[in-house]
This record gives sequence, C-alpha cells and structure tokens, in this order.
Amino acid sequence: MRAGDIMTREVVTVTPQTPVNQAIALLTRHAIASLPVVEDGEVVGIVSEPDLLRNRLPHDPAATMRPRPDGPDPGRTVEDVMNEPVLCLPTTADAADVAQVLLDNHVRAVPIVDGADLVGIVSRRDLLRLAQRDDRAIAAAVVDLLDRFAEGTRTTGWRVQADDGIVTVAGTFVDQREEGAVYALAHSVPGVVRVHVVPA
Repeated sequence: MRAGDIMTREVVTVTPQTPVNQAIALLTRHAIASLPVVEDGEVVGIVSEPDLLRNRLPHDPAATMRPRPDGPDPGRTVEDVMNEPVLCLPTTADAADVAQVLLDNHVRAVPIVDGADLVGIVSRRDLLRLAQRDDRAIAAAVVDLLDRFAEGTRTTGWRVQADDGIVTVAGTFVDQREEGAVYALAHSVPGVVRVHVVPA
C-alpha cells in the first residue's frame, strides 16, 4: 500500500501571507489538523494546531488573583508560526513508512508530492481508516486480486482468511516466484497488516 493510494487528494492549503485567524478558521471548518503552506506552487512549510494555538490564549488574571506577564507575540501570519523546512513524501512511499514518519516526527500529517507538486496529504486519521477495515472486505479484496492475477492461467483453489487484518493464503503454488507474488499482492490490499502464505 502506497501513500498515493491512501492520501487525501483535495488538500486545503494556505500561503505564508495568510492571516493566522484565517488559518484557524480553515482548520476548524474542515476538521483537519494541519495545513501545507504553498508558495509559487511548492510546499514551503506546514502549520498545525499547536503552532496556531501557541501563545494565543492570554492568562486570565482573575484565575490566579495576580497578574502574569504576557507571553511572546503569537504571530499574525502563517509565516510567523509555520514549521520549515517541511518533510514531504512521494506518492510511492510505503504506507508503513508514512506511519513511522508521522510517529517519529510527532506530526499529525505529511504532504505528498509528485516531484515538486503537492498532490495530496496523509494524516494519522487516513492511516487509522486502514486499520479499522472489516475482515470480510479485506478477504474479498484479496480473493478478487488473486483471481485476476491467475486469470486465464489456472484454477488456484487458494483459500483466503482474514483475522484482524492478518491474511492467510493457503493452497498449492507453482513455485516460490508465484508464492512471492501472492504474498506481495495480498500485502497491497488496504487494511492488510500481515500476510502468511501457507503451501499445501
């Protein structure tokens, strides 16, 4: 499964000159966590909820009964608060690698590019949708893919089971090359987390 298969293609973006209040409105209106910052067609940064929230809510003096000094200027435009340089991944990136990038870098989403062009974005929510896919739908998709793979060559008789995203394909295989192809094809189905190929 590649980034291009799971990414959100209609990406909401801002420019460095976008007012912070407008960026906040976009996040809340579209129920998203991050906005790629685009200038002259290229991704130059990314801005997320923590960036927009930082230093934006003043302390209430009545809460502590004593004044507190104001924090730093929270910034007026996206350019003042965005993160740069931004980490982007290609459409060919493995979904597992995308997930690891999000976790290792403590980010909510990563822009997906084709060359220098922004073509999508993958968020943690996109990856979670894969994890919650129904086992019956996963097994049916694997069966369909394997049937098309073997179409016109032979009757496979492969038995496919899915349990919590773990797929088992059992049956007779012509050789190790076919076994490897079946493994790779099953792994390409959205929602599959592990594949076991069991020769008869």
